[in-house]
Amino acid sequence: MSKKIFILEDDENIRDLVCYTLNQTGYECTGFEKPSQLKKVLDSVTPELLLLDILLPEENGLEVLKELRQVKATKNLPVIFLTAKTTEYDKVIGLDSGADDYLTKPFGMMELLSRIRAVLRRSSKPS
Repeated sequence: MSKKIFILEDDENIRDLVCYTLNQTGYECTGFEKPSQLKKVLDSVTPELLLLDILLPEENGLEVLKELRQVKATKNLPVIFLTAKTTEYDKVIGLDSGADDYLTKPFGMMELLSRIRAVLRRSSKPS
């Protein structure tokens, strides 16, 4: 069974490219443009991983992550930030906010896939 990955990214080109790449490499990717769209689906479906932009319409990714960490179903959901915020300070804030990894734009698809595999390895529950 393929792992379900959600991406919350307002840039349609990035969202489509990431989903296309993930779907072609054995994952099941669903993309969302706005936090409200993601939250509506999270009420009924929890993915194995969330790729999260920080600069979003409605609210920023740091706020989205904070809310996810307060809900039982998504409290331990692995999250990788994909963002244009590139300073060391931004990375520290992102990771200290509860993200499992932080990747700055532009990023390569091979590196993204490798980081996804690493986070999924660390977060998978022992059988």
